[in-house]
Amino acid sequence: MNFRLLFAAMFLVSCASWQPLGSYELQSQRNFDRDFYECVCEATVDGADNKQQVFDDCMKARGYQQI
Repeated sequence: MNFRLLFAAMFLVSCASWQPLGSYELQSQRNFDRDFYECVCEATVDGADNKQQVFDDCMKARGYQQI
C-alpha cells in the first residue's frame, strides 16, 4: 500500500514544483510534507477523473503556488 501511495505521489508531481507563497523560512518542511501527503491522499482516494487537478486545487487551498 505504501509503495502505491509513493508511486502516486511521484507521478502526480513529476511535472510540478511547489513553493509556499510567503517566505520559505516561515513554512516548515514538516508542514509541507504533511500538506503534500494529505493532498496526494485526497487525489487518489477521491476517485476523480482528473487526479492532477484535485491535487493542484488541494495544494493551492493550503497556500502553495506552482512554479
